[in-house]
Amino acid sequence: MRQRRLRVLTAGLLVAFLSVAAIPVDRLRSHVTFLSSPELAGRRSAQPGGTKAAQYIFDQFRQAGFDVRMQEFSNNRRNVVARLGSVDRHILLGAHYDGQDGFPSASDNAAGVAVLIELARDLKALNLPMSIVAVAFDDEEQGLNGSNFYVDHPIFPLEQTAAAAIFDTIGRHFLDLKRSTLFVMGTEYSKELMQIVNRRARPDMLVAGVDLIGPRSDFAGFARKKIPFLFFSHATHKDYHGAGDRPELLDYPRIAEDVNLIELMIADVARLANDPVYLDQPVYQSREVETLLQLIGQVRQEKPDLPKAYQLVLADLEQRIKTDRSRATLNVGASALLAVATPRMSSFLVEFILAPAYQKDNKPEIVRALLEEASRSER
Repeated sequence: MRQRRLRVLTAGLLVAFLSVAAIPVDRLRSHVTFLSSPELAGRRSAQPGGTKAAQYIFDQFRQAGFDVRMQEFSNNRRNVVARLGSVDRHILLGAHYDGQDGFPSASDNAAGVAVLIELARDLKALNLPMSIVAVAFDDEEQGLNGSNFYVDHPIFPLEQTAAAAIFDTIGRHFLDLKRSTLFVMGTEYSKELMQIVNRRARPDMLVAGVDLIGPRSDFAGFARKKIPFLFFSHATHKDYHGAGDRPELLDYPRIAEDVNLIELMIADVARLANDPVYLDQPVYQSREVETLLQLIGQVRQEKPDLPKAYQLVLADLEQRIKTDRSRATLNVGASALLAVATPRMSSFLVEFILAPAYQKDNKPEIVRALLEEASRSER
């Protein structure tokens, strides 16, 4: 009996493994290389490079057998919307394709578009019981305009959208640490999605609430419409929104590995007996605290030469979070990590989040160090 159970379990695992094909690294690299090429000049919305990017994405989906259309929304801006399947119920996959004017914008977000194209192509072979709608959003960088336009003027009714999965800032290691972290956010608004993510969890995944980063990507419109969603990202790095966000610096094998995992999650969602339900009140997972502490520990170990302000803040947080797990404290922790990771954002985060928080806590030494660091960053 025991041997029979083992054979059944092994067969089940084999079927699950074979049900998802490996995402080809070369195709991911090819998409990112084209989209971040000098010819497209950063794919800024309403500019010629953005128009060329939209046509490239349109052609890729059409070649893969999707029904594709452009959704124009004024001033030479457009979403690219592709659909596969005839079932009304669908899962929506999304990533913005516009980038920073004149910069390669490889991780943000040529890589997210590469994931969108290849994941949608791969899901086609699974014959899922739901249709797939893939949307490449325009004009995210200037206010989430493409995704907000789509949710306000959906080509396919939102009430038929079982869930959304959004990809943004993919392929670089958060904080430029040695190990990559896949951030998965949004589970706090759906018990069903939380169960799926927990079942597929890996040690290098950080499941966290979106309140730790705020409405900074295209998931925000779906949250506004109370559509259950998952947001996937490798998060920011020192070259974020800069000239150094180049295609050759991306970790393509890791992207492919994570897309394979995401594909399993999407397939799990499609095979649910009932659609996920959007919760009015978020339910946060306790392990986000442990993973946040793990990240803080990694930073302190790998970056011993951090400016004094960040050394003080991270040391303080490492102790405080162990006893104070409030959302306010976790938000300060996330803001501190983002400030370390992304120099271009650090002054804002320091002046408007970190320094006021420590002023409120009556820790003048940390406040002084933070304001001095903000002054240096601005210079």
